[in-house]
Amino acid sequence: MVIPVIKNTYVVLGYGRSGRESEKHLLAQGYDVIVCDDAQQKTLDINWTEITAVVQSPGISPSHPLSLVAKTAGVSICTDLDLLQKRSPMAKYIGITGTNGKSTTTALIGHILKQAGLKVEVGGNIGVPALSLKNLDENGWYVLELSSYQLELSNDLNLDIAVWVNISPDHLDRHGTIENYVNAKKRIFNHAKWVCIAVDDGHSKKVSAELTIPHKTVASEFKNYPADIWIDAVGMLHNEGALFNCNELETLKGAHNWQNVALAFAATNHVLNSPQEIWEHIQTFPGLAHRQQLVTKIGTIEFINDSKATNADACEKALKTYMGQNIFWILGGVAKTDGIDLLKPYFPYIKKAYLIGEAQDRFANTLKDTVVFEKCPSLDVAVSKARVDAMVEEDAVVLLSPACASFDQFRDYEHRGEEFIQIVRKISL
Repeated sequence: MVIPVIKNTYVVLGYGRSGRESEKHLLAQGYDVIVCDDAQQKTLDINWTEITAVVQSPGISPSHPLSLVAKTAGVSICTDLDLLQKRSPMAKYIGITGTNGKSTTTALIGHILKQAGLKVEVGGNIGVPALSLKNLDENGWYVLELSSYQLELSNDLNLDIAVWVNISPDHLDRHGTIENYVNAKKRIFNHAKWVCIAVDDGHSKKVSAELTIPHKTVASEFKNYPADIWIDAVGMLHNEGALFNCNELETLKGAHNWQNVALAFAATNHVLNSPQEIWEHIQTFPGLAHRQQLVTKIGTIEFINDSKATNADACEKALKTYMGQNIFWILGGVAKTDGIDLLKPYFPYIKKAYLIGEAQDRFANTLKDTVVFEKCPSLDVAVSKARVDAMVEEDAVVLLSPACASFDQFRDYEHRGEEFIQIVRKISL
């Protein structure tokens, strides 16, 4: 008689926030846990015959030596998302992936469903580890932002709704090619019951054409590609003959946000089947912190916190959104290698720029002879000067969109954004 080996141990690879939550969850379930964290440079002698699975942090490559050894030993690799579905198997799941706009779409979907009275937990790549979310029953909904890293490693995600935002080249240092990146993203469809997918870019159109799962398509401008739900060039959302005006949405400005709105509308309408109610909930969305976040309006001046714009590509979306207004632009910090050269087409729309941090001299050289600018020793000085200058203009916006990393003056972009908010609130008192 062969006595089977009882496998009661998990390996947790990576000990960041998700790794710590995974360990906590597994210990509570009665499992033994072996933690392997490269930061601690641990070398572990593991008896793989006793290991149930490796719970791997998404930030760790599938080619990590421990992962390869585990696979050779026949041990499966999973993520905290897989553990969440085992913990809460009766709940319903919405997963959101894509390159840009995932976080806003995720937060907006969660907001709409919460406002409709449903039990909702929002997490994943948006910054909240899956296993830190509350346990939900069959009446609850998990709304999860899913990165290509998470999808690449997760085994059996069973989504009630999969949402695909868009695709542009990203994370190619890990995936190698755009094709590999897209294939990692496509794993969101493996066990999905229903899909809504934006078709504004070529990669997404191709993916949509290949879908055999029930789905609806979304387009942010209806041109020569048919879509079930679409937003036209003037911001009107079209849904089965009904029209909704995206220009009414103070916290979701710009065409890039309108795509997020259309996707959230499509996904939540599949759940609620109440377009007018959904639109009312969209109008109460407070916006995502540090992403074109409207802090306040003082007189005719809007103060916008876009601290999450740590590179020129992200900053471009903000400048494009507010180019119809008088922009008083606060930028600077630790510059990325490509600087702000790609933003030159927007320079004519800048009323004045206020330079902070390490990149002052470099950005001054880029802006000279094109944009009026002033170097400022700190963020509070920049805000104060921008406010005074903006007071003499109509329809003005003081925009913190740094196009830089923050660690020369702040802990991270969130710290920078919170400081901006506090400075603005003091002004408004």
